Amino acid sequence: MFRRPVLQVLHQFVRHASETAATLILERSLNHVQLLGRVGQDPVLRQAEGKNPVTIFFLATNEMWRSGESEAYQMGHVSQKTTWHRISVLRPGLRDVAYQYVRKESRIYVEGNIDYGEYMDKNNVRRQATTIIADNNIFLSDQTKEKE
Repeated sequence: MFRRPVLQVLHQFVRHASETAATLILERSLNHVQLLGRVGQDPVLRQAEGKNPVTIFFLATNEMWRSGESEAYQMGHVSQKTTWHRISVLRPGLRDVAYQYVRKESRIYVEGNIDYGEYMDKNNVRRQATTIIADNNIFLSDQTKEKE
């Protein structure tokens, strides 16, 4: 039932070299992230010499689960893990809107891709950094703030 559509989707993302093709293999890949969380601090606008400016902010996402003797809805201990994500907004229009409207504790949805990079810190030590390059931001209303 689902076998044919799954094969069609996989065929769209992966292309194998044919027997007559050269050694070059072309294949599609996917690097897409969707995050929904709260902003940890007001964004900053940075610009390295000779490079385009970038708006940077940090987004917290929470993972919650129940543990304990009973897995029923109202029973058990609730545990939570918070993960922080560095969000970089490079696109000129989106970058300016994010810098102007994103604020600490804002609830925001971010779409983008993961970028792994390196930088030199103040002590000339090479560090690794994982960044989400945002392609889209959606600002969500915060009902707790609206009631105040």
